[in-house]
Amino acid sequence: MRRIEHGMDRKMEVLALLKARGHASLSDVAVSLGLTRQGALRHLDALRERGLIEVSVAPAQGRGRPGHLYALTEQATDAFPSGHRQLATELVDFMESTELERFFAARALRLEAEYSPKLAGLSFEGRVRELARLAREGGHMTEVVEGDDGSLQLRHCNCPIQDVAARSGHPCQHEQSLYERLLGAPLARTTWVGAGDTSCTYDIKNERKEVG
Repeated sequence: MRRIEHGMDRKMEVLALLKARGHASLSDVAVSLGLTRQGALRHLDALRERGLIEVSVAPAQGRGRPGHLYALTEQATDAFPSGHRQLATELVDFMESTELERFFAARALRLEAEYSPKLAGLSFEGRVRELARLAREGGHMTEVVEGDDGSLQLRHCNCPIQDVAARSGHPCQHEQSLYERLLGAPLARTTWVGAGDTSCTYDIKNERKEVG
């Protein structure tokens, strides 16, 4: 299992891990963050007391005792970038669908102009990884997932405008089109936070073409 290394506060690291994985066992948390089981449990208990995580019983493996799985509560979403959620939600309620569509289309074009020079000259995989980095800067908590067959996925483990995306599909549609233009490859969205999934995942198809 990959260990996470960055400068976040330990409790925030636990929250980020659960945000990315959906759920994790005590052993998962300890190994991923380089903690002892006792240290990991101390952080988990503290977060549970604050109402940020919940615990459920995992199915027993073989003859072993059932374990526990930890996951975020709804309250924990406030710990992650939210893109001024309340204001954004009110904006969606106020604007007509056509106005929203035009807004997100224009936003995608602006991001394309901003991102394209940063991806220019990179290999295909380099473009994917740079795009993931840029998305992380925007609050998406994006990771690149490599398949055994060499395929690549972009996975957003946080959506800074989740409420807007769930109420209107425009942001997601234009985001997918933007990524396809930047990467020069078709994408298939296989999971979506707006439908209740824990992440938004794009499968990157193999039909690649050169981009400017």
